Amino acid sequence: MKKMFTSGWALLLFLTCMQCNRCKDPVVDPPSPHTTAQYHFHWNAVFDDQDLVQGQTYYDYLNRRFLIEDLRGYVSQIKVYNEVDSALVLKDYALLNWFTDPTISVNAPPWKVTKIEFSLGVPSDVNTSTDPTTYANSHPLSVAGSSGMFWTWNTGYIFYMLNGKTDLSGSTSAPLIDPLAYHCGDDTLFRTLTFYPTPIETQLGGSYTWNFEFNARKCFLNDTDTLHFDTEYLTHTTGNLPLALKSMNLYQSAFSYIP
Repeated sequence: MKKMFTSGWALLLFLTCMQCNRCKDPVVDPPSPHTTAQYHFHWNAVFDDQDLVQGQTYYDYLNRRFLIEDLRGYVSQIKVYNEVDSALVLKDYALLNWFTDPTISVNAPPWKVTKIEFSLGVPSDVNTSTDPTTYANSHPLSVAGSSGMFWTWNTGYIFYMLNGKTDLSGSTSAPLIDPLAYHCGDDTLFRTLTFYPTPIETQLGGSYTWNFEFNARKCFLNDTDTLHFDTEYLTHTTGNLPLALKSMNLYQSAFSYIP
C-alpha cells in the first residue's frame, strides 16, 4: 500500500512540473533592430584631375578663360538590379548641385546589386504633364524645390543647367563678360546611364557606398566633340535644339563609375 502511495505521489509531482513548464514563455530570438540596408551614391565633382570649384577660372581648347557660376541637374529613377535583372527603385527624383560633391542616401531592403542605373532629367510622363504646384515645397519637382529648374514660359523641367562667363577676345586680362548658358530640357534629351559594379549582396543593417565621378570639363570637351564659345554659347533648348542636344551629350559623357 505504501508503495502504491509513493508511486502516485511521484506521478502527481511529474504532471505538475510538466504543466508548469508549459506555462513558461517560449524562448524566442530577439528581433533584429535593422529592417533595411543603407545605400549611398556619391558623386565626386572634378575638372580634369582637380576639384571642381564654383567661380574658378578654367580654359577652353583655345586657351580662352571662362568660369562656371551655376551647374545643376536632375537625377531620377536611381535603381539597383539583381542577378535576374529585377529592379529596386531607390530614389525617384533629386536635384543636384555639382559643386557640392553630392550624395544620395536611401534606406531600403537588402538586394543583390549587380547593376546600377540612373537617369539625367525628368521622365516624359512627368516632365510636361504634371503641374509643379501640386507637389509639396520640399519636393524637388515643386515650384520651390526646382529652384528655377522649371520653365514657367515653356512647360517642362530644365534637366541640366550650366551658366558661366568667358572672354571671347582671347585676352589674358580682360573681364569675363561674354555669357555662357546651356539650359537643356526636352523629352528627347532624357538620358539613362547604366553601370556594372562588382556584384554585392547587401545585408540588413549594412551600409554600402557606390562612387561616381562627374568631370565638368567633359561638359565642354570630350574625345568626340567640343563646344565653340564664339558660336555655341547659348541655348534654352527651344530655338536652338541642336546645341541643346550637343550640350546634353557632352554632359552625359561627364559621368563615370569609380570602382
